[in-house]
Amino acid sequence: MKKIFVLFVSLCCLSFTVTAQEAEEETTVVENVTETPAEIKDFQNHIIPAFSFQTLQLEQKDFILSPSLNLQYMRIKNPGVVSSQPDSIAIGAGYSMDYFTAGLMSENIRRLHNANVLGSVGFGKNTIACMVASGSEIPFSSIQSVTGALFYTRQLVKKENVSFLLGGGIIVGDFGFKIKDFPIYVVAIPMFSFNYNNKIFSSTISILGLPSLQLTLFPKSIVRVKGSCGIAGFSSIRDLTFDCALVYYPFKNTKANELVYVAAGVMNKSASTILLDKTKIRYQYYSAYGEISATFITLKGGYNFDGKKYVNSTEAGDMYKGLFASVQAMFMF
Repeated sequence: MKKIFVLFVSLCCLSFTVTAQEAEEETTVVENVTETPAEIKDFQNHIIPAFSFQTLQLEQKDFILSPSLNLQYMRIKNPGVVSSQPDSIAIGAGYSMDYFTAGLMSENIRRLHNANVLGSVGFGKNTIACMVASGSEIPFSSIQSVTGALFYTRQLVKKENVSFLLGGGIIVGDFGFKIKDFPIYVVAIPMFSFNYNNKIFSSTISILGLPSLQLTLFPKSIVRVKGSCGIAGFSSIRDLTFDCALVYYPFKNTKANELVYVAAGVMNKSASTILLDKTKIRYQYYSAYGEISATFITLKGGYNFDGKKYVNSTEAGDMYKGLFASVQAMFMF
């Protein structure tokens, strides 16, 4: 179930990114209208490739090596342009692999794959988005490994410091839900996002199937406290995921003000997949970490502790107390 909502959050981030990008560009375009109107185009087109690589230690000599590649295309209509075409279009595709150096389970499985395609179309305050994703030894090999989603949102409020989105959608897949031994493959979920910010804090409360919260203290300061939490399930307190960090922005009075930061924090994270024989594997662990980011590249590393392994929702042992590291790179054309 965790995999379902992680993918759904990715889908929402894709469509919300277009909305945020459109709002961000509005001021710049309006300022330039009187200066160089001939240079203004009806639409902006952006291509954003992103690559990441992570290593996670499971045992003393057992690691998960996880490369991933994502590509996103965005087409955004500039303010003031009259056109029958959509205000925004976003399309994304991604692939990632988990390579187990010592093999997984008794079958000695080495590779698990994840693939997804996301898309959204925006007309004014309305957004329609869809997703198809799969994670398994062979993606799209069975209905148990495939998830589909379709949702609609409407922006009801959009002010300088407040915004509010409301909508709903359906997800299709094998969730393990049954009514009198009859499997349920289609689930309706609510969509809700409320954002508020001032000089003291900035916050986002979202319900994307399950609730989540993001909070930043002192959002304009060079030193900030950033936190997020969510619910991945209801089996134990370990299903309460979180990430809390102290963040320092060293270039306060420069153009790189918001682009470069260093951070130190703690988090609770989990990852899961489904094997060909329908076995569900999940890892949950706590981490203390450090992070350095220059927007186009981010380096992160830390120490994992008090982790657990789960097989078909049953605890199957402790994870090794070890290290993890990741690098992420992206660019916008």
